[in-house]
Amino acid sequence: MMGLYEKNLEALNKRFPGMDKLIEEKKDELLQKENLDVESEINLEGREILKVQRNNRTLYLAGKRSASLAAANQIKFLGKIEYSAPLFMVGIGNGCYLEELFKEVPKKNDNMVMVYEPSFSIFYEQLFHVDIEELFEDRIVALLVEGINEEGIKPLIKQMLRGDRVSCMRHFILPNYNEICPEKVLDFQKVLKDVAEEYLVNINTVQAFSKVAVENMLKNADYVRTGYQAKQLMEAIPREMPAIIVSAGPSLNKNIEELKKAKNKAFIIAVDTAMKPLLRNGIIPDMYAIIDGTKPLELVAVEESRNIPLLSEVRAAHAVMDYHKGKKFFFREFTPYFDRMYEMNHKEWAAMDVGGSVATAAFSLACYLGLGTVIMVGQDLALTGNKTHADGTFKEKMEELDTSKMKMVPGNVEEKVPTRPDFDHYRIWFEDFIARWKNMYPNFRVINATEGGAKIKGTEISTLKEAIEKECKIEADVSANIEKLEPMFNPEEQKKILVYMKDTPKKFHEMAVNAAAGKKLYQKLDKLTQNHNMDNAAYDKLLKQIKKNTKKIEKNQNYSLVEETLGRANSILKTSQYIEYGSFEEECKEIARRGILFMELVEECANLFEGFSDEVFGKIEE
Repeated sequence: MMGLYEKNLEALNKRFPGMDKLIEEKKDELLQKENLDVESEINLEGREILKVQRNNRTLYLAGKRSASLAAANQIKFLGKIEYSAPLFMVGIGNGCYLEELFKEVPKKNDNMVMVYEPSFSIFYEQLFHVDIEELFEDRIVALLVEGINEEGIKPLIKQMLRGDRVSCMRHFILPNYNEICPEKVLDFQKVLKDVAEEYLVNINTVQAFSKVAVENMLKNADYVRTGYQAKQLMEAIPREMPAIIVSAGPSLNKNIEELKKAKNKAFIIAVDTAMKPLLRNGIIPDMYAIIDGTKPLELVAVEESRNIPLLSEVRAAHAVMDYHKGKKFFFREFTPYFDRMYEMNHKEWAAMDVGGSVATAAFSLACYLGLGTVIMVGQDLALTGNKTHADGTFKEKMEELDTSKMKMVPGNVEEKVPTRPDFDHYRIWFEDFIARWKNMYPNFRVINATEGGAKIKGTEISTLKEAIEKECKIEADVSANIEKLEPMFNPEEQKKILVYMKDTPKKFHEMAVNAAAGKKLYQKLDKLTQNHNMDNAAYDKLLKQIKKNTKKIEKNQNYSLVEETLGRANSILKTSQYIEYGSFEEECKEIARRGILFMELVEECANLFEGFSDEVFGKIEE
């Protein structure tokens, strides 16, 4: 007969394939590593509960008198749990906390629960005492256990905290876990806090730059029509050739001269900020990258840079794009307005995981082009020598800053180096990306030839001189190969796209008209809610009209451009779908209020961009 432990392993394998094997493989090592004394006893209500002996103290994982009552009291402190709100629990305890949580949350509410067990020893003991299948019922539960699958914590939190759900999430830590696993509990709380804050920062950033982004997109649209896509570079660069990513960290000043030896022996991609010091030293990269929508033109306004091929995105600063006269290469960003240009011509547009900075975009490009070795230069991701960037970038001589209160991280040359939050964020991005890429391509190599800065896991440390001597063996005129590439669209396809672009002002006008009509419908709904006895037939009719009108707006080819500008307001509107109201009339009134606000925003944006797009596209001739 199968025991509870075996039954639980089977249940875990059904829900989380492969987890049973990981437990069996790692249990001895993890139990020995934690060396935690976990026992069980019967409490006063006759229920088996777990306890941990630590520092001559007995720490109970459930109530000694009544496990269910203690759990129920803590769950009540969470307050009202909204429909579909994400729930996070640290520790399983005896399962009684999860049981009480499920009593408060009906199955129909579709709440996803993440249970993180920071102690493998406690989890392992639970497998002999708690029926996992019975505990989880048929709920949506994600189980993460330290030592088994904890690497999934951050990705899953990001998935669960999809922007519009941050405000209604709930989390709690089971009793005594702060004492049993203090560091692990703090780490989990930090990840949860960081992801939530990252969302709020993104919302504020979108709000601040959304109008600028759309103006850039409209002004850059013709460059997408007549330009190139990043994937075409595969035809120009030998796969056996390494890529050199030149960033603008302070260590670039140490080895910039060495780059001259790599010309035509490596695919050299520079970030925009590195262009001035490179060109001043007589080094012309094969390509440079810009993705910042507010990048000052002065940083790259050097005559020699104007014809160097450019890796960019549709939101990049249009002033820089206008100044640049060479080939422009774009990667897909899943913006429907631009995707349509490729769709109407039955062509594929390749996307990349660009990471959010010029350096990560350039690095990603080298990987997606299939190059097996990438050499990093000037990728400090730290304030080496107490400077943020290389001399000759923002200033001729960069000033030294006070870094005494900054976070210190392991260095490539120095034991510790000071870093900023944004630098550290990108360091982590590089480490995650490199690990994933090596998992797919085991022979992939990254050589960190920065000769300073923060250590990046997964990279080999070398001087730039040694890296060039060892890796740059194949010669090819990369610049000449890129020059031979033809635009992505032929003349007939470009004409078709131009007709589409010139229709943009008209489509914005149609959207503004539909938004004004939508506002009137929501105003009618608001008036209807003022009657104590709502006319259900009138309500149903209005709802159908609102739905039909909203579909018209969302199907408009320009809607993605307007949506880009809505920022925080759009997020607030979405949040309402997870809030439960006291009465049907109250809910309808709130729907009407938010609907009116939303339609006003859409109308305002559509009117603004109608005039702007007419001005931009009216100047373009066939």
